[in-house]
Amino acid sequence: MGKYTGILLVSDWDRTVTGPDRKVPPANTEAVLRFMEGGGRLSIATGHTRVSHRSRWSGLPTNAPHIVFNGAEIYDYAEEKSLWQGPLPDSSEDLFASLLARHPRLHFEIQCPTETYVFGEDMGLAEIMKKMGVPIRVSPLPKVPHPRIQFAVSGSPEGPKGGDKEPDWFRYSTEEIDALFGGIAAEINAPGTGCHCSRSLPFLIEAQAAGASKGETARRLLDMLGCETLICCGDAMNDLSLLRAADRAFVAGDGAKELLDMGFEVTVPSSEGVLADAISRL
Repeated sequence: MGKYTGILLVSDWDRTVTGPDRKVPPANTEAVLRFMEGGGRLSIATGHTRVSHRSRWSGLPTNAPHIVFNGAEIYDYAEEKSLWQGPLPDSSEDLFASLLARHPRLHFEIQCPTETYVFGEDMGLAEIMKKMGVPIRVSPLPKVPHPRIQFAVSGSPEGPKGGDKEPDWFRYSTEEIDALFGGIAAEINAPGTGCHCSRSLPFLIEAQAAGASKGETARRLLDMLGCETLICCGDAMNDLSLLRAADRAFVAGDGAKELLDMGFEVTVPSSEGVLADAISRL
């Protein structure tokens, strides 16, 4: 029995495991190795698809299945198999079609287990996903195959002007963006849709079936592994359900202000090693 036996640590990936430069701080890798040697289990919970997460997940060992699609699937990369899925309800097609008809200039996706179907006029994100190795498909909506795991709505704001530094997209917004995406999120989260969503970025909404959040799925994984204590780390509002489900929750010091104000334990900024700081407190 090691010091961390019975503990499942579930962490968001972008800006929690990694820093703003998308690299894993060495302190995190060193701490994770000690944690796993001490009997702890480590999983990643991300909004990325099964395929896109694979392209970004590097530089950090794990010893538990991962949570992808914001909680809509538990996937075991070691065994290359899905352990649990919470697909979108059939009724989500009408909701998706209605949103697409009213906001055709935005970027829409339906994410299936290994392929992503794109809609709308804004194809900027589709090009980024192609570079990540995600198979992109175009198809009439009724012909998109099942299971459909997650759908997403996003836009491409120009961002602040001036300078060569990339804007901080995790925080950049405008009143127009807040009104548009806040309204879309409220519509998806309305009673009776069978869906829920979160704004991973101010201009990115990701929707899953009700009951398939990061937090609910982290508790599923805890039971699946026979662990006793759930520790969670995150930085953005799509991590809120994960943090609330935890027995002990940590927020990156440079995370979303809304999360920093909610009373969770706050770590060092993501560039300095969120996981290392959290593990040192266990």
